[in-house]
Amino acid sequence: MRLAIDTQSTLGHKTGIGQYTAHLLAALRHIAPEHEYVELNWGGDVVMRLDRRLRWQQWDVPRRAKRMRADVLHVPGFDAPLWRPCPTVLTVHDLIGMIFPANLPPASRFYWSKWLPFAARFAHRIIADSDATRRDILRLLRVPPERVTVIQLGVDPRFQPQAQPAIEACRARHTLPARFILYLGTLEPRKGIDTLIDAFASLAHAHPHDLVLAGKRGWYWEPLFDRMRKLGLADRVHVIDYVADDDLPSLYSAAAVFAFPSRYEGFGLPVLEAMACSAPVVCSNASSLPEVIGDAAISIRPDDTDGLARALESVLGDDRLRNDLREKGLQQAQRFTWEKTAQATLAVYRALIDLPAH
Repeated sequence: MRLAIDTQSTLGHKTGIGQYTAHLLAALRHIAPEHEYVELNWGGDVVMRLDRRLRWQQWDVPRRAKRMRADVLHVPGFDAPLWRPCPTVLTVHDLIGMIFPANLPPASRFYWSKWLPFAARFAHRIIADSDATRRDILRLLRVPPERVTVIQLGVDPRFQPQAQPAIEACRARHTLPARFILYLGTLEPRKGIDTLIDAFASLAHAHPHDLVLAGKRGWYWEPLFDRMRKLGLADRVHVIDYVADDDLPSLYSAAAVFAFPSRYEGFGLPVLEAMACSAPVVCSNASSLPEVIGDAAISIRPDDTDGLARALESVLGDDRLRNDLREKGLQQAQRFTWEKTAQATLAVYRALIDLPAH
């Protein structure tokens, strides 16, 4: 079987879709080396303006797949091509654009909230990261249920508790404080960072811990920084724009608690990675996150500033609770592997081989 996979997202600084694509492809090659895997990309990191993105996914990807005589084409994020040279699989990580259109700049609103949902219907099969995303797909896209398969993500084995020398080296590279609460993910309102900043403001005077915000600056990040300054937290909140992959396990391991108060997640991979590194987790109970954490974290309602502050304070102030969350998190994370993800994805590919390409 010759599998063509769009790997453009793996080039340059990888965000969530790039991480998913890279881990899935590596696991597929490991468990099924008898198949041929053709990577489709431009050969370098490219700023994906709207015109370039449409050209790539609607023109270049399907034509390259046809030229390579692919048996199956997998688009691991964004939109499926309307012209399909072979059976096509699309991974839909979330429907944020439809559910939170106000969080998008006007120029991007049409693409993310109108075009992507329309184009998703052209895939022969859709993979959803979670049951929550599958429900959204069935409800909002009205895709037949038999075309949507839930395949959860995995966690790379390198995400594990790190030794103190590695933690201290990471701390020095990023000028991290001695004790801190960590958030890692895109810096944008949908992630609930405003709630986290307000919650931190209410407990900062009573605790020596600082707040570290790590991740790519997304849409409308400026108001978050204004909020931080107005609350007088400029010297207690540390912002790291991007953390190299090799540093992530040490960063998670260094955190006193990992906070993730997101309002919506297709899966929530940072929560899983944090648990695998034995960081106690406090997160929201929105969308897919309960599927990821099980009973291994403290969950609060999205936008519940007081609830988040109380949860953080309880973890920071209770050694027994903190150690219990560490142990439960490690056990929960072991349930998720990229090998399982790859096996289930391979089954979707195989099921498509007998389907017509058009």
